[in-house]
Amino acid sequence: MEGLLTAWAAVSLTFFALRVVAGDPVASLLSQGLASPEQVESLRRSLGLDAPLLIQYLRFLRGFLRGDLGVSLYTGRPVSVVIAEQLPATIVLALTGLSLAIFFGLCLGVTAAWKEHSAAGRLAARVAGLATALPVAFTGVISLLLYRYILQFFPSISIIASRRLLLPATVLGFASAGAIARVVQAGLVESMRSPYMLAARARGIGRGVRLLWHALRPALPPATSLSALEAAYLFAGTVVTETVFSRPGLGRLLVNSILQGDYPIAQGVVALAALFYTASHIIADILAFLIDPRLRRTA
Repeated sequence: MEGLLTAWAAVSLTFFALRVVAGDPVASLLSQGLASPEQVESLRRSLGLDAPLLIQYLRFLRGFLRGDLGVSLYTGRPVSVVIAEQLPATIVLALTGLSLAIFFGLCLGVTAAWKEHSAAGRLAARVAGLATALPVAFTGVISLLLYRYILQFFPSISIIASRRLLLPATVLGFASAGAIARVVQAGLVESMRSPYMLAARARGIGRGVRLLWHALRPALPPATSLSALEAAYLFAGTVVTETVFSRPGLGRLLVNSILQGDYPIAQGVVALAALFYTASHIIADILAFLIDPRLRRTA
C-alpha cells in the first residue's frame, strides 16, 4: 500500500509540475512552424489537452490504474514500448554500479574499522568521505578526462567497452560506496566494542576472518537497508551518468522528454522509478531479516 501511495504521489507531482512549468507542448509545434493552427488544435483535441487540468488528471489516473501510460506526444508510440526499449541498458548500468558500490563499500568500511589505527584504515576512511562528497557529474567528467589521458599513452589498448559500461558503472558505484562504507565502519566499530566480542576474544578466537565475520554480521542489516536506498539512488543517478557518457537508457529518455514537454513518457519513467524504489525497500527488509538472527527472534 505504501508503495502505491509513493508511486501516486511521485506521478501526480510530475503531472502537475510538467504542465505548470513546461506549458503546452503542442504550442511549440506552432512556434516552430511545424504545423498550422488548425493542425495544432486538432492534435490538442485528439490528445485531450483541450480539457481542464483536473479532467486531464483524472483521465490520466484512470489509464494509469489500468496500466495504460498513454502515447508519446511527439512520436505517437505507446509509452510502455518506448520505456521497454530503454530499460535494459539502465538496468545493466544500475546493477553493475550497485555491485561495485557494495564491493567498494564493504572493502572501505571493513578496512577503515578493522585497521582503524593504521595508515590503511585512515586512507580508507578518507576515500569513503571523498566518495560521499563528490557529485556524480564531477566524477564522471574526471573519469572521462582520465580515460582520454590513458588512451594517449596506451593507444593499442582497446577499452571502448569499458567506457560504455565499466566506466559509468564505476562512477555510479563510487558515489554510493562512500555511504555504505560509513555505515559498515560505524556498525563494525560498535560490534567490536560489544561484550560478546570481548567474550569471543577471551575464548581464544584470534583477530582473523572468523572474528571479523562475527563482528560484521550485526553491521550488515543497516548496510543492506542503505544499499536499497542506494539502489533507488543509482536508478535515478543514471540520469546524470547516461547524459555525461552519452549512453542510451531511461535517464536520457527522461531528460529528453522533459525538455520536449513529452508528458506521458516523463510520467511513465517517474512511475517506474517510484515502484522500483518501493520494491528495493521490500527486498532490503527481507534480506535484513535473513541476515540478522535478532530480527527473527523479535518477529
